[in-house]
Amino acid sequence: MTNAGIPGYRETDAGWIPEDWAPLSLGTIASARKTKAVAQQGVRCVELEHIEPETGRLLGWDSSGAQASIKTAFKQGDVLFGKLRPYLRKYAVAPFDGICTTEILAIHPKDDLADRSFLFQLMQGDGVFSTVEALSYGTKMPRVSWSDLAEIVVGVPSPAEQRRVAAILAAVDDKLDVIARQIEATQTLKQGLMQTLFSRGVGTQDANGHWLPHAEFKETELGGVPSCWDVQRLEALSESITVGIATSTTEHYADSGIPLIRNQNIKDDFLDLSDLLRITPEFDAKNKNKRVKAGDILTVRTGYPGTTCVVPEGLGLLQTFTTLITRPRHDVLHAHFASRYFNSPQGKKLMLHQAAGGAQQNINAGNLKKLLVPVPPMCEQVRIAEVLAAVDAKSKVLRERSVHYRAMKRGLMQKLLTGEWRVKVDADMAA
Repeated sequence: MTNAGIPGYRETDAGWIPEDWAPLSLGTIASARKTKAVAQQGVRCVELEHIEPETGRLLGWDSSGAQASIKTAFKQGDVLFGKLRPYLRKYAVAPFDGICTTEILAIHPKDDLADRSFLFQLMQGDGVFSTVEALSYGTKMPRVSWSDLAEIVVGVPSPAEQRRVAAILAAVDDKLDVIARQIEATQTLKQGLMQTLFSRGVGTQDANGHWLPHAEFKETELGGVPSCWDVQRLEALSESITVGIATSTTEHYADSGIPLIRNQNIKDDFLDLSDLLRITPEFDAKNKNKRVKAGDILTVRTGYPGTTCVVPEGLGLLQTFTTLITRPRHDVLHAHFASRYFNSPQGKKLMLHQAAGGAQQNINAGNLKKLLVPVPPMCEQVRIAEVLAAVDAKSKVLRERSVHYRAMKRGLMQKLLTGEWRVKVDADMAA
């Protein structure tokens, strides 16, 4: 730790901490609520699925029935902490009295040694999590117990300094919560826009370039659409609909070579170029008829069937592994309009309705060829794609902002929870 050997710090079981901090175990400053049979009539019950990972946000709860079962009763202000390894980054402050499943620990401070808000921040810190991840036991679903957590030794400042540290970190949490709500609102806006744009469009342009809403509509196989729209099968709007390389590629991987796009690289309306595999130029040449090019539409067949994006410009030679490749007739179908339609609730519903495979749905080229697509005039297709792209751009900015503040908070926690950075405590806070 960077405090090592610095005057005013001492080495303890909690590492190097300020001399006026106490090295205390979590079990000394906090307790976990006991699990017991709890009558559930009208009580709010929190499960792991209700806690958003790494944000401290409680997204909801269940309204319990009239039966009794083994649960943990918690109090408002308790720290709810997921104890299964996949959910160790799930934590929240309980906003009400309620009950939770046995896979959640309900932790509360004791003996006035820890401020509740400080305890919540402390439970997120690397000092706890690095130990927790090493302690979690079991093979099928590794977990950690309170008896294990209680042994972890942490540096504990004065109550006044605890409150000041917690207030600083809570301010970042508040900012992250605002951003999360903005992201949710933007996604809700996009869902509503897609519902409207793919059924009612944006209208027609007048002589001044203003868009005027459509006034006349007709009934089609897709329901009501503007009278000037057409509805056609995708095969009539495409040069080809094919599948990428479907044979084993493992023996043809190369450190450098031709990029191979897999299902995990295809996201809603964008191509994720991280974690790309590459194949040898020789194997690419043997499959040159499978190559994709800029403007092609890529669709996931299995896993998350229907997820679609467009191949952007400037990537050179590309291959895909078992993805569906639609090469649109660019004079009648705008690639980005088609991609956004495929990813819309309407498009996904139609696509999955035609999909084969039961519980493990998959889409094949035959399904995709039959997909009904609304076909506005080209200028309107472009405008619809632009409107939805603007919403996606806003979402991207918000997500990047969220990543920035998360990184900021991690840095602050590393400094403040170890005492590397000290905070000024005024007289009012000390009192």
